[in-house]
Amino acid sequence: MTTNIKLTRPPIVAVMGHIDHGKTSLLDKIRSTNVLKKEAGGITQHIASYQAKVTEKNGQTKLITFIDTPGHAAFINMRACGAKATDMVILVISAVEGVMPQTKECLEHIKKCELPFIVALNKMDLENAAPDKVKGQLVELGFTPEEYGGQLAVIPVSAKTGKGIDDLLEMILLNAEILELTADPNGPLEAVIIESRLDKSRGPVASLIVINGTLKPGDIVYSEDISCKVKALIDCNGQQLKEASPSTPVEVLGFEKVPSVSSLVTSVKTASTANKEHKVLLESTEENPKLKVILKADVKGTLEALENSFNDDVIVISCGIGAVSDNDVFMAEAAKAQIFAFNVSTPKHIQQIAEASKVRIFESRIIYEIIEDIQNQVLHLLEPTIDETIVGEGLIKAEFKIDKVRISGVQCIKGEISKGDLIHLKRDGKIIKDTKVEGIHQGKNIIDKLKSGNDCGMTFKPYVDFKVGDAIIAYKN
Repeated sequence: MTTNIKLTRPPIVAVMGHIDHGKTSLLDKIRSTNVLKKEAGGITQHIASYQAKVTEKNGQTKLITFIDTPGHAAFINMRACGAKATDMVILVISAVEGVMPQTKECLEHIKKCELPFIVALNKMDLENAAPDKVKGQLVELGFTPEEYGGQLAVIPVSAKTGKGIDDLLEMILLNAEILELTADPNGPLEAVIIESRLDKSRGPVASLIVINGTLKPGDIVYSEDISCKVKALIDCNGQQLKEASPSTPVEVLGFEKVPSVSSLVTSVKTASTANKEHKVLLESTEENPKLKVILKADVKGTLEALENSFNDDVIVISCGIGAVSDNDVFMAEAAKAQIFAFNVSTPKHIQQIAEASKVRIFESRIIYEIIEDIQNQVLHLLEPTIDETIVGEGLIKAEFKIDKVRISGVQCIKGEISKGDLIHLKRDGKIIKDTKVEGIHQGKNIIDKLKSGNDCGMTFKPYVDFKVGDAIIAYKN
């Protein structure tokens, strides 16, 4: 008989901060690998999770699980799912540049999630480092460092020389002791997906962190309604594991489809209530289409005006003051959102990241242009054909083949349908495919136009899998 006993587990630490303040460089120093140079342009492109071994002064070895995240979406979404996949945050701030717009965004998200955090004051090796100035900025924002009588630990470090790293790790472990982090390795499995992708050779791959229970090869688990028979567990060093216990980050092979980032993984095929609420909040469905946006503006007043100008058909994933950052782009990619920037410019390298991530950034110095663009998109979500002029309607009454090509037998019942017309293929009142009229045949004749009351053989390009009874709607934009 297995006894369920809660044991102390390693802390799970998310590392956040403004671009170029040294998040990845700091972790690079901690785990003594060269991750940063592998990243395109030196900017973190993906969420990475891994464990680092820390030897304390008494000789004991302990583990810390780190999540190196390019944006806030990872732990914000995980908290929305009801999973405690982040115990604390390391907020990296440059001792030279100090608090920046994205630093403030990080602080807002940390506060919203009620997470304890430690400030790693990086770049202390530089001559123009000004730690007191940064501490003063934090005080102005309502976060008082310990040396000023507050409770915020501010640790001076240098990712370049390694100075202060041991103090930072010691502070993490001290906070972990205070939090009394425990889990039951023999209890029900609960894990959270940090990253997922489709690998050309290995199929669907998910990186996750085990929160409770133990995951083993051969286990059958579920991420929402996606099943997985675990083929392999691979650790952050590329080694196969025999099991993954609580707080262990691991790559899992065997999912039937690519699961959603931030979704829970359990041994039971049921989504939690929190997870369902999360889906309603962040997903757009066919019955309930919503436009997801990230807002950026030059001042808070404008930002609030923008945010308050939308109805329930718009979901504001995030909003902040200042230029569009890599954090915003990665969050938009994860949430399938668009970025709207008022009176702020987007740096060229951020535009390149957005293009590579297929994230739309709409910039304007006229607030109404942003509101109008969003409202137009919402109208198209609710009524996709709102800007279209219908020129003809037809009904597919037969199907036949000529030289193995499927031909639809169409009767025009309204207006006229011409070669090259844009077409909606409708079934049971719903548009199931968009295409164009490739050719119209009457007997042996090829004609350019089919008028109301006449029949023809019609082909479409690109190909559509039509059925007898389908309606075709010819339209112009």
